Amino acid sequence: MMRISLLALLMTAFALPLSVQAADAELGEQIFKKRCAVCHNPLTHQRKIGPGLQGVYERESESGIGKLTESRLHEWLENPKSLKPKTRMPKYGAMRDEVNRQAVIDFLKTL
Repeated sequence: MMRISLLALLMTAFALPLSVQAADAELGEQIFKKRCAVCHNPLTHQRKIGPGLQGVYERESESGIGKLTESRLHEWLENPKSLKPKTRMPKYGAMRDEVNRQAVIDFLKTL
């Protein structure tokens, strides 16, 4: 009986981060639709005002800021002009919040 309880506990512990990340990606999708979709296509490479974002995670950026890793995306979303002063990408208040930024990044990873 003790083995089953321990196994159930371990399975729950490892399953939790996946469900949390899925919830974060859902929040990120909501934020993206509200703040980003005006300028970016999420499901294609087709450009609107900004580049299409299909497969954006860990690819080379079109803006010349390097590979779009998680840490680079945090920097970019928090303050785009700190990485590229002449960028047209605006700085959104919602992106100052680390939870919101992480949620958007989790969504971008799904594209």
